[in-house]
This record gives sequence, C-alpha cells and structure tokens, in this order.
Amino acid sequence: MQKQARVEPIFDSDDLKENITGWVVIDESQPDNENVVSEHDTRGEALRAAEQFEQSEH
Repeated sequence: MQKQARVEPIFDSDDLKENITGWVVIDESQPDNENVVSEHDTRGEALRAAEQFEQSEH
C-alpha cells in the first residue's frame, strides 16, 4: 500500500488573531485511522518529513 501524508499548521489563537506555531505531518494512508507522524518548527521541515514518510518502506 502506498503511503500518503499531508502537512497542516498548528495554530495558537488569541482574542484577535491566529498564529501558526508549528507544523504537523499526518499519515492519511488509511482515512479512517489518520495519525500525526511528526511535528516541526517550519513548513519546509514538515514538507521534507512528509516526503520522506511517503517514500519510506514501513
């Protein structure tokens, strides 16, 4: 089965605005059982991790 991942921001909300505080990589290979694979400080790091996850052989 081919792995598929997506990257989403982590938000910290205050009264006036939402700030992105990090990024998560989510395994969406099984839509009924999505899991957070890793957390990252930058979007670039998260995108690289998602790419590596999709190419890994687990």
